[in-house]
Amino acid sequence: MKFTVTSSELINAINKVIGVTPTRSTLPILGNIFMDLTGNELTLIGSDLEVYVKAVINVKGKENGSVAVPAKKLETLIQNLQGKELNIELQQNYKLTIKTKGGRWHITGEDPNDFPLPAEIENAKSIDLDNKLLCRYLSKAVHAASQDELRRSMNGVYFEISSGEFRIVSTDGHRLVRIKRYNFDYDGDKTSMLVPIKTCQMMIKLFRSSIVKAAEIKTNGEENLDGTTETSDNEPSQNVNILFSTEFIQCSYNNVTITSRLIDDTFPNYESVIPTDNERHLTVEKQALLGSIKRSIIMSDQVTNRTSMLITEKELKVKASNNEFGTDSEEVIDCEFISDVEITDTEDFEISFNGKYLLDAVQQFDSVEIKFNFSTPLKASILQPTEQSEDEDMIMLVMPVRNI
Repeated sequence: MKFTVTSSELINAINKVIGVTPTRSTLPILGNIFMDLTGNELTLIGSDLEVYVKAVINVKGKENGSVAVPAKKLETLIQNLQGKELNIELQQNYKLTIKTKGGRWHITGEDPNDFPLPAEIENAKSIDLDNKLLCRYLSKAVHAASQDELRRSMNGVYFEISSGEFRIVSTDGHRLVRIKRYNFDYDGDKTSMLVPIKTCQMMIKLFRSSIVKAAEIKTNGEENLDGTTETSDNEPSQNVNILFSTEFIQCSYNNVTITSRLIDDTFPNYESVIPTDNERHLTVEKQALLGSIKRSIIMSDQVTNRTSMLITEKELKVKASNNEFGTDSEEVIDCEFISDVEITDTEDFEISFNGKYLLDAVQQFDSVEIKFNFSTPLKASILQPTEQSEDEDMIMLVMPVRNI
């Protein structure tokens, strides 16, 4: 292996694949990045055996070859060689030599044949999704997926694809997100897949932009849940090609490919828990409610995070308390509250939620106002934006907690 590349191009590719590389593993080879040069095309792959990330860049190739290189050592070195042209050559015993004008470094790698590569997906089906649309939907859904490894059927985001419609659903049993996309370009048989949380987080980070900063993809395997990456609203959208079978999903965007195992379990019957007869309707300004919930969490019981909403026709009181520390709060927000059933003046409606779950849901909406649909203080509540695209239908469900 022998090639020339700029440090900026190489570190950008390294940053894309290193996010999936484990810092500790029972299989030490996974602490490496696989590098393969064929012609002028350099391929880098990182993996934790469940998720594989591949990045491909163009270099000035001189001699083909491959090697597995310690990921963290390579990343740290290249980060500190910014703005330089690198001459890289693989020598005997997998020793990688990196040269610049005035400097030389050796990193000892490992046999590339020991590095596990992603499996070929057989009998794959294929769909294309706009990259910004996919990342937007995933970033709104991933927070509601269960982190409990004992609830394997909820440890991911559920993709449901049918003729003309694409759905993304996630739930942990206490909250649920369902997003429908209509007029979707697909006319095959109805199909579905359960994509692991980590795979979805990698999609959010890598498919929003072609530039990925090192700080945005952590090397300890812990991803930020908000999905923030360096991106530009002016950057044109491109399609993500998704190949999938009963076992694997492979998503390709620009020069990046993510391959992952699917969760082999049955996703819950989510439609059965979404109420259709909630007769009380609250409309409230999003930012005002968001601020009140954040402040109420500070004052709430740190175990239950209970935040209560006392609702009258024109007024919403957001309340919280913690008897152990003697803290409490109450804020009043203007609202509109109507009901399909008759309610007298003495029948103010009060319902309580885990404040953190409520906050997670509210901050996902893009509209100025949010609409709540309630039934009773003990039944699931539906949240949705007051304004939605005609091609979309997004709802979030949050289970209440008992008032005390």
